[in-house]
Amino acid sequence: MLPILFLLLIVSQAAGSDDLHVPQTSSAVMIDGVFSEGEWQHAVSIDIPGTARLYFQRSADFVYIAVQYTKSPSGIVDLYVSPREGEIFDLHASAKLAERQLRGNAFPAWSWWNNCDWTANISRVDSFEKRAFLPAPIREYQIRYSRFGSNAWRVRFELTAMGVNNETQAHTIFPRGTSDNSTTRWLQLNLE
Repeated sequence: MLPILFLLLIVSQAAGSDDLHVPQTSSAVMIDGVFSEGEWQHAVSIDIPGTARLYFQRSADFVYIAVQYTKSPSGIVDLYVSPREGEIFDLHASAKLAERQLRGNAFPAWSWWNNCDWTANISRVDSFEKRAFLPAPIREYQIRYSRFGSNAWRVRFELTAMGVNNETQAHTIFPRGTSDNSTTRWLQLNLE
């Protein structure tokens, strides 16, 4: 019986759980795109093979989420958050930050730098002449817990891996097979 339970545990982890308990930490996190020693040591993580590793932790005031691209020097993240049924927000981090909320069945155009009660690190410019950016393989988000106010958030990621010449290498959706306008099969973050 024990080998069967162990096998079921491995299969469920490989398939990706849709429910994740986010651990609490007292470690401070600097939202700078660098994993400093101790910042993410208490986080729970999920591997997206060949693309990235996701990290989750919380404090009394904030929820911290990080995306570490494993095969690319840079990446862009659209983090979709649904704190309640019928509400979906897209928190975008690239060279700019922006937030937009689903209206009906579509998202409005971007309004840049409208991030209220959340931040993430951005790409830094290397050259304005050829529109080049310095490598940014890690995106760190800090979201004020009270911004969405619920104890369970459903989340979805659109990860765009960028190459050394700022070209798109890959576009990955996690969880796979999900859409941006329905929370069906999204990952649930339990924040209690």
